[in-house]
Amino acid sequence: MTIKGSRSACPSSRSRRIIPLAFAAVMSCMHGGAQSEAKSSTVSEADVGRLGPEQEALVHQARLALGVANDSLSRTRLRLQQAQNEEGAAKADQQAAAADQKVADAQQKLANESRAPDELEKARQLQEQARVHKQVADLHAEYASKHIDQRKAEVEAAERQVKVAEARVEWSKLQALEQAQNPAATKYDAGRFQTAVNDAQGEFAAATQNAKSREVQATTARQQWEESQRRLEASGSSEQTGTGSGK
Repeated sequence: MTIKGSRSACPSSRSRRIIPLAFAAVMSCMHGGAQSEAKSSTVSEADVGRLGPEQEALVHQARLALGVANDSLSRTRLRLQQAQNEEGAAKADQQAAAADQKVADAQQKLANESRAPDELEKARQLQEQARVHKQVADLHAEYASKHIDQRKAEVEAAERQVKVAEARVEWSKLQALEQAQNPAATKYDAGRFQTAVNDAQGEFAAATQNAKSREVQATTARQQWEESQRRLEASGSSEQTGTGSGK
């Protein structure tokens, strides 16, 4: 009987030890969760759900700004696609210039063999036109490349702007909780939210500055390409006039 009694007491003793340990584990998890939220710069949807409709105005405005930023990003990505189409046109221009050069070389070969003055003059004109066409095509390709760089930089800036808007949405959630004097607000570190916004704004400013610099480079390249186009057109007109007067 004594032996049985000692055995029946063992489970009860173990239970008394397990319960405090389980309680300590639960408290540790809760404390760890609170620490995790304090280190986070996002507000849980469960906490946001505690806000009333009249308390969500600040969050609503921030979400509208996020929507505008996302729309701007979509338009900027579309402009990048259009710029990439320009690169294809520039490559086609270079191929056409290469074809002109082949024609000019063939004419030059015939002129060199015949030594006829009119053939030599025609060869000279074709060589000059091919040279200018190649210059125009190369400047077109350079512009297309810089234009793509500009659009890529603008996409990056737009992406950074979205990050700013996202950080502001999270901060607005915490501000709304604070204004509503909701106890959930005490779980978060407001400084981390402000830091997240400031960091995102700094990255956005740097990306915007890079995009502006790329735009200047692309604009200069475009002007050089357009000027070369005008020279090519003027050269073609003068050659036609010269041929006409010769006749």
